[in-house]
Amino acid sequence: MERKKVIKGMIGDSPALRKLREEIGKVAKTKTTVLVRGESGTGKELVAKAIHELSPRAKQPFIKVNCAALTETLLESELFGHEKGAFTSAFNSRKGRFEAADKGTLFLDEIGEISASFQAKLLRVLQEQEFERLGSNHTIKVDVRVITATNRDLEKAVRSNEFREDLYYRINVVPLRVPALRERRGDIPLLAAEFLKNFNAENDRTLTFTPEAIEALMNCDFPGNIRELENCVHRTAVLATGPSILRTHLACCVGQCFAKALWKDGPCKIAQQPEPTPSTEASAAVAVPPVGSGQAPVGPAAAAHLNGRRVPDADTVIAAMEKCGWVQAKAARLLGLTPRQIGYVLRKYGVKIKRL
Repeated sequence: MERKKVIKGMIGDSPALRKLREEIGKVAKTKTTVLVRGESGTGKELVAKAIHELSPRAKQPFIKVNCAALTETLLESELFGHEKGAFTSAFNSRKGRFEAADKGTLFLDEIGEISASFQAKLLRVLQEQEFERLGSNHTIKVDVRVITATNRDLEKAVRSNEFREDLYYRINVVPLRVPALRERRGDIPLLAAEFLKNFNAENDRTLTFTPEAIEALMNCDFPGNIRELENCVHRTAVLATGPSILRTHLACCVGQCFAKALWKDGPCKIAQQPEPTPSTEASAAVAVPPVGSGQAPVGPAAAAHLNGRRVPDADTVIAAMEKCGWVQAKAARLLGLTPRQIGYVLRKYGVKIKRL
């Protein structure tokens, strides 16, 4: 539980996320170059920032650059800086991001998108920790830890000569893979609750999720990952009527899933489930704790059923018990179960009750 407090913004306690946290803790202590890999929207920048904040360089600058957002000339100027008159619009000298990140960390996002000619220049900086500003012959030495990220298949790019093999080995010293959201479905209730809590705080609302709505979210593959889930929650909250978000309020449950339309027959999957009646959903609303309480509701996870209700997985049950000080009645309310049902679940997973 302590690691979750240290890595700010990394919400969830699934096995995949726990493994990633452990890896972050190990690599953070070193100066080794890290390549963060994962699909778009999985939170690669958050991982890079966590590595920096847990490292000995935490009090030094953390500088980030999106390599895909700049042309080659602009990227070179952005990273290395330039002297006055180096090009038409260079009216003043300017430090680059490498200089700004000296003694700290430089995060290069979308590293797979840089041109072949710029790859050679970047390789030199990574190897020698030195460079020249545009328009200057003066060599500048820096002490910068570089973290890169990509959602591209770099191995395929190397084979097709689109990415330098030597640069690939230079940046891929320690690879960290960020799991897709569909690989950590047990975290979806926590993430959705956090996004809804933020929405409520910003818009002076008190919306809650019903268990059926949470279950529908957990059955979506979310090809856009966490970013898509956040958009889904906000969009649904804006259009929801009444105090609770029902399953029927979700676009995916009424044939209007944006991701499904975007991916067509791709990775998006929406599980077909029978439509519950609004009265049934409303009577089983999952409450979101008050803003600032530090708690997020733990939703039901796919495992088995208790009288038609999904049984939370072991990780979710333990997390709920921890949050509620190992008081079964409170944890039952948090999970949307009865005291009798949570007793069954605890026995099912062999969870020993802690006496605090």
